Amino acid sequence: MAKRRSKAGRPRKSGARHACGKLKAVRDDGSERTLALRLRFRPFQGGKGDQWAGTPIGRAWLVGLLDGHDADPAAIRDAGLGYAERYWSYWPAPGGVANYEAEDRRGTSWAGGLDMSGERFQALDATVKSAGRASYDAVQSLVVDPHWFPEGNPAWLDRLINARLAAMKRAASGELPRAGDAEQLKLAVDGLLAIVRGTRRRAA
Repeated sequence: MAKRRSKAGRPRKSGARHACGKLKAVRDDGSERTLALRLRFRPFQGGKGDQWAGTPIGRAWLVGLLDGHDADPAAIRDAGLGYAERYWSYWPAPGGVANYEAEDRRGTSWAGGLDMSGERFQALDATVKSAGRASYDAVQSLVVDPHWFPEGNPAWLDRLINARLAAMKRAASGELPRAGDAEQLKLAVDGLLAIVRGTRRRAA
């Protein structure tokens, strides 16, 4: 009687391994577009710029567009990121997305702390609005609207970044600033400075 052949086991996965034999984790650098974006900004901040290249306001900070105000540029950056985070915690889905259970999806937990009633977001939102409607709209354009496609910049910011990169003798493609672009940035920063100053007053 012929011997039965045992079934072959699962094929061994290829890749670098630790001494114990476990596969080493492979870093996911995202799409080609994401990788190209990170490489473009990597030289900034001592070669660590790609860590902040994932959002428009992060890229604005990297090239120095948030400099020259009475607040640390990083504080302005963080105010924008924090506002956007709370915005999308309070309004977690775009209009038209079904919510069949009619559940309250606001106040999801995140690094800035739980905000079940939305009071923190509403206070931040009111602070940004206190800078004026034009500033409020500019803040939305800079940190809120790009939420679903963070690899893209508002057109006005794209042009301002191109000018900064060109001035630094770095690769810059696309249009250079038009009239009104610098004013749009100033309006956005004014709205975020209102948050920074409000935080200072509460901490004093």
